[in-house]
Amino acid sequence: MDSYHIPPPAGTLVSLSDVPLGSLYPFFMQWQVPAATAAIYTVLAFFFNTKMPKPTAAKRPSKQRFAAINCAVFLHNAILAAYSGWAFYTVFPQFVRSVAQKGLYDGLCDIDGYMWNSVLFVQNYLFYLSKYYELVDTLVLFLKGRTASLLQIYHHAGIIVVMYYSNYFAPAVTVFMVWENAGVHTIMYTYYALTAIKINVPGKKYLTSLQIFQFLFGQSAVLLYFVLSNCQTADQRKWMWILTAYLLPLIYLFTRFFAKTYKKDQPRIKKD
Repeated sequence: MDSYHIPPPAGTLVSLSDVPLGSLYPFFMQWQVPAATAAIYTVLAFFFNTKMPKPTAAKRPSKQRFAAINCAVFLHNAILAAYSGWAFYTVFPQFVRSVAQKGLYDGLCDIDGYMWNSVLFVQNYLFYLSKYYELVDTLVLFLKGRTASLLQIYHHAGIIVVMYYSNYFAPAVTVFMVWENAGVHTIMYTYYALTAIKINVPGKKYLTSLQIFQFLFGQSAVLLYFVLSNCQTADQRKWMWILTAYLLPLIYLFTRFFAKTYKKDQPRIKKD
């Protein structure tokens, strides 16, 4: 029997020795780690926001430095696009098979732990770890001389805490979080990787719309699990409340960003 500082949730049959980066599980599953990371990241992001100089032609980076930054940005986004594609390909087909074979209720609620032990324990854990790496998104902005928005800071800091509790409580609804986020991130990070190497892909507006749809879909899934009787334990329902408390402000921030960013694209109506 493996020895863990903080054991995986009850019913987990997967050995950490068989999990990629499983040796890090005891460290990252201490609540102090996501709490401290989110707090330090938030403080540093706001601090560096105040230190970002206003971009001017004289302060633009040299061509060599600009090319190096773009290369690093491309690699960063390509890594996340590849990981997200793999996660989606691993989880979504298994989820569909589970529902098809066991029926809607048993498939969604994962009563026998089939989904959790076949793919979700591993993918949920790696998904959680990936949120630490995604903090590099903010570093990329600073390297480009730009500031991080409240939306981005809240999004990155909050998801680390949310996914920590997802691994701690192991709710069945987290399967939606993993495959839908992985699917959207495959598209999103592919888009950013291409733009980093000057391949202009139209439709950034629709990418933002897709992100908003993702959060609305995720919240709808949570509401579905709230009304399914005997589907989640009391602790798992706590996580659904945590997720809801995170998603509602996030949806507001994203829709506000969408309105401010793309309203200029709307045709103006001339007044008589």
